[in-house]
Amino acid sequence: MEQDPNSKAEQALPPTPKGQATRERMLDAATEVFGQRGYEATRVVDINTKAGVSHGLFYRHFKDKAEILVAVLDRMNAQLRHTSGREVGEDGAVTLAQLERRNIQFFREYSQNRKLLRVAREVAARNDEIEFREMWLKIRNRYVGRTHRWFDQLVASGEIPPLDDAAMVAAGLSALTEQLAYVEIGLAVDDPDAATIERLGRSCALIWYRTIRGAAV
Repeated sequence: MEQDPNSKAEQALPPTPKGQATRERMLDAATEVFGQRGYEATRVVDINTKAGVSHGLFYRHFKDKAEILVAVLDRMNAQLRHTSGREVGEDGAVTLAQLERRNIQFFREYSQNRKLLRVAREVAARNDEIEFREMWLKIRNRYVGRTHRWFDQLVASGEIPPLDDAAMVAAGLSALTEQLAYVEIGLAVDDPDAATIERLGRSCALIWYRTIRGAAV
């Protein structure tokens, strides 16, 4: 990992509005640079130049480029979790139309960040980035955990039949969605059009619906 040998990272977020604004500017710059160059070719100086900050200021916020990549992904995943979650006013019922809306929105958001998400997946598979992989899995597990809790709520309310292993079903369906997005969007040469995103969303929603509703549906 690329680190400043002459300074220690100050992990706490500066409490001032100016400090937070600077951090957000660095995250925006890192998002763009990682998407354009990939992880290996990106240097801290590239992010600093794009953000217009000094080398020392970078290390006040992040200890290396792996940590800022995680911060970028954490911010992006918060948005993905929000847009793929239940809408305000939805009751405990599960409908195919609801799942289609959520999945289409997820794939749309993924498409907007597809280069960065491809970089993240590739870095997570590197043997020399164990720390990054652990941080990335923690981020992903938040999404899986939320789905697991949702399943438990649906079972408790009688909306869906009991699941033999709700935790693994949540992990499996999440992996399905993630893999579809990575292969069909992340690895695609061109950005997907609206029809492709809707097709992915509808197909994925149908698998989720039939799985959690039971084979009889």
